[in-house]
Amino acid sequence: MFQVCCYQGCGIVYGEKEPLDDQTKTHGLCPLHYKLTLKQIRTELKEFDKGKQFLKVLIIEDNLVYRQLLTKAVRERFPEIQIEGAENWREALFKVEVFNPELIFMDIQLPGENGLELSKKIKARFPGTVIVILTGHDLPEYRTASREFTDYFISKNASPAESIFNIMESFL
Repeated sequence: MFQVCCYQGCGIVYGEKEPLDDQTKTHGLCPLHYKLTLKQIRTELKEFDKGKQFLKVLIIEDNLVYRQLLTKAVRERFPEIQIEGAENWREALFKVEVFNPELIFMDIQLPGENGLELSKKIKARFPGTVIVILTGHDLPEYRTASREFTDYFISKNASPAESIFNIMESFL
Protein backbone atom coordinates (compact mmCIF):
# COMPACT_ATOMS: atom_id res chain seq x y z
CA MET A 1 0.00 0.00 0.00
CA PHE A 2 1.26 3.48 -0.77
CA GLN A 3 -0.08 6.91 0.03
CA VAL A 4 -0.65 9.86 -2.28
CA CYS A 5 -0.90 13.45 -1.04
CA CYS A 6 -4.30 14.89 -1.87
CA TYR A 7 -3.50 18.51 -0.97
CA GLN A 8 -4.61 20.70 -3.90
CA GLY A 9 -3.47 18.15 -6.49
CA CYS A 10 0.03 17.63 -5.02
CA GLY A 11 0.14 13.90 -5.89
CA ILE A 12 3.44 13.16 -4.10
CA VAL A 13 3.76 9.51 -3.16
CA TYR A 14 4.90 9.08 0.44
CA GLY A 15 4.89 6.60 3.28
CA GLU A 16 5.78 2.92 3.22
CA LYS A 17 5.46 1.17 -0.10
CA GLU A 18 4.21 -2.39 -0.19
CA PRO A 19 5.28 -4.97 -2.73
CA LEU A 20 4.22 -4.22 -6.30
CA ASP A 21 1.46 -6.83 -6.29
CA ASP A 22 -0.49 -4.70 -3.79
CA GLN A 23 -1.78 -1.77 -5.84
CA THR A 24 -3.87 -0.29 -2.99
CA LYS A 25 -3.37 3.40 -2.39
CA THR A 26 -4.74 5.76 0.22
CA HIS A 27 -5.03 9.51 0.22
CA GLY A 28 -3.72 11.77 2.92
CA LEU A 29 -1.27 14.61 3.30
CA CYS A 30 2.46 14.43 2.73
CA PRO A 31 4.52 15.66 5.71
CA LEU A 32 5.03 19.13 4.17
CA HIS A 33 1.33 19.70 3.50
CA TYR A 34 0.39 18.19 6.85
CA LYS A 35 2.45 20.88 8.63
CA LEU A 36 1.05 23.62 6.37
CA THR A 37 -2.51 22.48 7.01
CA LEU A 38 -2.01 22.41 10.79
CA LYS A 39 -0.57 25.92 10.68
CA GLN A 40 -3.49 27.10 8.58
CA ILE A 41 -6.03 25.52 10.94
CA ARG A 42 -4.36 27.11 13.98
CA THR A 43 -4.40 30.52 12.28
CA GLU A 44 -8.07 30.16 11.36
CA LEU A 45 -8.95 29.13 14.92
CA LYS A 46 -7.18 32.18 16.33
CA GLU A 47 -9.06 34.43 13.91
CA PHE A 48 -12.32 32.72 14.83
CA ASP A 49 -11.67 33.29 18.55
CA LYS A 50 -10.90 36.98 17.91
CA GLY A 51 -14.27 37.52 16.27
CA LYS A 52 -16.16 35.40 18.77
CA GLN A 53 -18.88 37.22 20.66
CA PHE A 54 -18.91 36.54 24.38
CA LEU A 55 -21.91 37.03 26.59
CA LYS A 56 -21.74 40.45 28.24
CA VAL A 57 -23.19 40.74 31.73
CA LEU A 58 -23.69 43.88 33.78
CA ILE A 59 -24.23 43.62 37.54
CA ILE A 60 -25.89 46.73 38.99
CA GLU A 61 -25.59 46.46 42.76
CA ASP A 62 -24.74 49.16 45.32
CA ASN A 63 -23.38 46.65 47.86
CA LEU A 64 -19.73 46.29 46.84
CA VAL A 65 -19.17 42.99 48.68
CA TYR A 66 -22.26 41.36 47.16
CA ARG A 67 -21.34 42.64 43.68
CA GLN A 68 -17.82 41.23 44.02
CA LEU A 69 -19.05 37.87 45.33
CA LEU A 70 -21.57 37.56 42.53
CA THR A 71 -18.96 38.52 39.92
CA LYS A 72 -16.53 35.95 41.31
CA ALA A 73 -19.13 33.17 41.40
CA VAL A 74 -20.26 33.86 37.84
CA ARG A 75 -16.66 34.07 36.53
CA GLU A 76 -15.76 30.76 38.16
CA ARG A 77 -18.76 29.01 36.60
CA PHE A 78 -18.63 30.81 33.22
CA PRO A 79 -15.05 31.98 32.55
CA GLU A 80 -15.80 32.86 28.92
CA ILE A 81 -18.20 35.72 29.68
CA GLN A 82 -17.43 39.41 30.13
CA ILE A 83 -18.67 41.04 33.34
CA GLU A 84 -18.89 44.68 34.32
CA GLY A 85 -20.27 46.17 37.51
CA ALA A 86 -22.04 49.39 38.45
CA GLU A 87 -22.96 50.71 41.88
CA ASN A 88 -25.52 53.40 41.00
CA TRP A 89 -27.93 54.39 38.25
CA ARG A 90 -25.59 56.95 36.60
CA GLU A 91 -22.76 54.47 36.30
CA ALA A 92 -25.24 51.81 35.17
CA LEU A 93 -26.62 53.95 32.32
CA PHE A 94 -23.09 54.81 31.20
CA LYS A 95 -22.05 51.13 31.21
CA VAL A 96 -25.17 50.09 29.33
CA GLU A 97 -24.31 52.60 26.59
CA VAL A 98 -20.61 51.72 26.40
CA PHE A 99 -20.50 48.02 27.31
CA ASN A 100 -23.83 47.10 25.66
CA PRO A 101 -24.63 44.04 27.84
CA GLU A 102 -27.04 41.33 26.75
CA LEU A 103 -27.88 40.42 30.35
CA ILE A 104 -28.25 42.69 33.38
CA PHE A 105 -28.62 41.69 37.02
CA MET A 106 -30.09 44.64 38.92
CA ASP A 107 -30.86 45.42 42.52
CA ILE A 108 -34.13 47.25 43.20
CA GLN A 109 -32.77 49.58 45.89
CA LEU A 110 -30.11 51.77 44.27
CA PRO A 111 -28.80 55.14 45.43
CA GLY A 112 -30.61 57.90 43.57
CA GLU A 113 -33.07 55.82 41.58
CA ASN A 114 -35.18 52.70 41.92
CA GLY A 115 -33.97 49.68 39.92
CA LEU A 116 -37.41 49.27 38.38
CA GLU A 117 -37.35 52.83 36.99
CA LEU A 118 -33.85 52.23 35.68
CA SER A 119 -35.06 49.00 34.04
CA LYS A 120 -37.80 50.99 32.31
CA LYS A 121 -35.24 53.44 30.88
CA ILE A 122 -32.91 50.65 29.72
CA LYS A 123 -35.72 48.65 28.09
CA ALA A 124 -36.97 51.76 26.26
CA ARG A 125 -33.55 52.24 24.67
CA PHE A 126 -32.38 48.59 24.45
CA PRO A 127 -35.49 46.37 24.30
CA GLY A 128 -33.48 43.20 23.57
CA THR A 129 -31.50 43.42 26.79
CA VAL A 130 -32.58 40.85 29.37
CA ILE A 131 -32.95 42.33 32.84
CA VAL A 132 -33.05 40.25 35.99
CA ILE A 133 -34.15 41.89 39.21
CA LEU A 134 -32.01 40.49 41.99
CA THR A 135 -33.21 41.81 45.33
CA GLY A 136 -33.48 41.17 49.03
CA HIS A 137 -36.84 43.00 49.02
CA ASP A 138 -39.11 40.19 47.87
CA LEU A 139 -42.42 42.01 48.12
CA PRO A 140 -45.52 41.21 46.03
CA GLU A 141 -45.76 44.81 44.79
CA TYR A 142 -42.14 44.66 43.55
CA ARG A 143 -42.80 41.39 41.74
CA THR A 144 -45.89 42.84 40.10
CA ALA A 145 -44.14 46.07 39.09
CA SER A 146 -41.12 44.18 37.74
CA ARG A 147 -43.19 42.15 35.25
CA GLU A 148 -43.67 45.15 32.99
CA PHE A 149 -40.00 46.09 32.43
CA THR A 150 -37.91 43.10 33.49
CA ASP A 151 -37.60 39.50 32.41
CA TYR A 152 -36.89 37.70 35.70
CA PHE A 153 -37.28 38.35 39.42
CA ILE A 154 -34.92 36.57 41.82
CA SER A 155 -34.95 36.93 45.58
CA LYS A 156 -31.54 37.13 47.26
CA ASN A 157 -33.14 35.47 50.29
CA ALA A 158 -33.80 32.23 48.40
CA SER A 159 -30.84 30.45 46.78
CA PRO A 160 -30.15 32.92 43.96
CA ALA A 161 -27.03 31.20 42.62
CA GLU A 162 -28.99 28.31 41.11
CA SER A 163 -31.46 30.66 39.41
CA ILE A 164 -28.69 32.93 38.13
CA PHE A 165 -26.71 30.00 36.73
CA ASN A 166 -29.84 28.58 35.03
CA ILE A 167 -30.55 31.91 33.33
CA MET A 168 -26.94 32.22 32.18
CA GLU A 169 -26.84 28.65 30.88
CA SER A 170 -29.93 29.36 28.78
CA PHE A 171 -27.99 32.21 27.14
CA LEU A 172 -24.89 30.15 26.50
